[in-house]
This record gives sequence, C-alpha cells and structure tokens, in this order.
Amino acid sequence: MRFRTRIRQVARSRGLTAADVARRLGLYRSNLSAMDAGRRSVSLRLLGRVARLLGCSPADLLEGSWAPQRPLFRHPALTHALETRDQRLIDGRECGWVHTALLAWQRHYGDRS
Repeated sequence: MRFRTRIRQVARSRGLTAADVARRLGLYRSNLSAMDAGRRSVSLRLLGRVARLLGCSPADLLEGSWAPQRPLFRHPALTHALETRDQRLIDGRECGWVHTALLAWQRHYGDRS
C-alpha cells in the first residue's frame, strides 16, 4: 500500500495555501509538494505538527492507494507459505515470521549492490 498526504487539500479547505503551511512549519514548499505526491515519506512527528496547524487529526491527512504489488519472492511457494502463516497468527502474538521472511528474502535475492 502506498501512502500520500492530503495536506494541500485540507489546507485549501481551511483558507491556507500550501506555501503558507510550509512557511509556518519551516519547510520548503517543494518538500510539501513531494509529500502530497507520495514521492517523499512523512514522519509521524511532522504529520502531527501539520495536523495541529490545520486543526485536524493526522488520519485526515493520509490517503492510501492499493497499487498492485509485486510478490515478495520470485518463487510462489515462499510467498504462499508466508501468507498462510500470517493468516494463522493472531495479531501481536508472534513476530518471528518477520525475521524468517527477511532472511528468506535476503537468501533469495542476495546482495545486488
């Protein structure tokens, strides 16, 4: 899932421009545009500052898109095994599968630098 922000839209509804928001937060306007376009990540701290400035919650500033993702592994059996294990677990119960998945990913793709 890919996230982008709606800072410009929410600011416009509050009577502010994106340049005003950037100026009040001490940011460059280009960084704010990159966050809105989804080209730059946003920290939770910054998202909280923007939300406080605009008088809304941080969740109001986020927009998600379900872009089709490529599979984590080339071999479908590995992806299927990981998804099956993930579905069987109750949230917060065990997180060892994350380490297993990362190790399998590293073995599968190797160092490509």
